[in-house]
Amino acid sequence: MKIKLIYIVSILVLMLLSCTSNDNEINNPQTIYPEFGSEIDVTINGLSFDAMEPFISSDGNYLFFNNLNDGINTKLYYATKVNDSTFNFVGELTGANQATSPHLDAVADMDMNGNFYWTSTRNYPAELNNLFHGTFSAGNISDIERVQGDFNMNIPGWLIMDHGISLDGQFLYFNNARFDGSNCQGPCETTIGIAQKNTASTFNTLPDSSSILQNINDSNYIYYAPCISSDNLEFYYTRYLKGEITPNTVFEICVAVRSNSSLEFSVPSVLFSETISNLIEAPTLTVDKSIMYYHRKTTNSHKIVMRYRS
Repeated sequence: MKIKLIYIVSILVLMLLSCTSNDNEINNPQTIYPEFGSEIDVTINGLSFDAMEPFISSDGNYLFFNNLNDGINTKLYYATKVNDSTFNFVGELTGANQATSPHLDAVADMDMNGNFYWTSTRNYPAELNNLFHGTFSAGNISDIERVQGDFNMNIPGWLIMDHGISLDGQFLYFNNARFDGSNCQGPCETTIGIAQKNTASTFNTLPDSSSILQNINDSNYIYYAPCISSDNLEFYYTRYLKGEITPNTVFEICVAVRSNSSLEFSVPSVLFSETISNLIEAPTLTVDKSIMYYHRKTTNSHKIVMRYRS
């Protein structure tokens, strides 16, 4: 939540921005995973284009999203809440979007204090750390800076493909991805890590990041769209099996859990899965964890949908 500038960005974005089926059979039977009800369409009054990579603000009043992830004219937008499944479209998120095409500004995240994070191709590839933050207020992002830290690979071909910020703003779940348009379709490899906040614009990787996520990172998969619950006990993300993307490629929204925020996450459980023609990606949760929003591919577009927790 982005290879040759247009190709890298367009493929990255397609993957942005949002787990296989045998996982459930090997999960610890004592582990309790969240369950969600049937899918409900979300209406955004006044919106006439694609809506992807949703993020719901901690107060529930704002729904952030980006339009089509083509890496050419990808921008961030927002809508205000009418009810759980209905929002009124307001417009662009002022300050966050670049003016000159080709560009990508996508994958919104925000902590409870209004610190807003997103992925941007500003001055890429001259500058390779492509995660940004600013302050959100009334539809505007100000005080924009790059997010610094050792989680940035700063190696050509590697990007922060996606990210998720904890509610208190102290922990960044980052998604490193390597792209090589000559040898891979989409990301060649990905890994998810956890970094802790040092200053307003700096995060550094936790010493035990790898062990906390040891049940999640698997070289057989491509991972993206991480989302951490408000209590830091449930970790959601999207994955698919590494290799050529075909009409039969299955994209899965997964969750891993833990009973204490200092523990490692469990083996993941697959919550929902679809082939690429009905692609589902990029889950986000309300603070009380009662609603999950994500996007789904339709015949001619992408739309945001939701599910209530059972």
